[in-house]
Amino acid sequence: MNKSTKARKYNSPKLQELLDEVTPVEMEQTKNKMQLAARIEDLMRAKSWNKSQFADKVGKNPSEITKWLSGTQNLTIDVLTEIAFTLEVEMSVLFGKKHVQSVYRREIVVHSIVSQPQIVLTTPATEESNLLSNLLLCVNQKVQYPITPLYQA
Repeated sequence: MNKSTKARKYNSPKLQELLDEVTPVEMEQTKNKMQLAARIEDLMRAKSWNKSQFADKVGKNPSEITKWLSGTQNLTIDVLTEIAFTLEVEMSVLFGKKHVQSVYRREIVVHSIVSQPQIVLTTPATEESNLLSNLLLCVNQKVQYPITPLYQA
């Protein structure tokens, strides 16, 4: 048996006739209602609320919540305000695609001073005087690395 996983295209003259009767504005209205319903349901699930819990928080019957989430209900501004208030979001979030959380950045400034280590070549006769002058040089420049003994070349 060869099972096809592709979606089949269904052509029906009756279905096409019904779709032809719908205006582009009506299609857009339906799309917006469905997206709004889906967004409300997503926000409910983000809070781990089912329809009954959401109904209790909004103060409505669960059957009314079912109507809201069906995507066929024409919601008023007052109802949308109640929904947004209960979900603790701005009303504009209900109409947005996805709510993007902004992360605030703080600027961190690091100041560093780089000093080049010095290599000093000495001879046996000048080793003691060079050691003293190198020590004074390091103290005057406030070098923070340990001073190592000088080696003869």
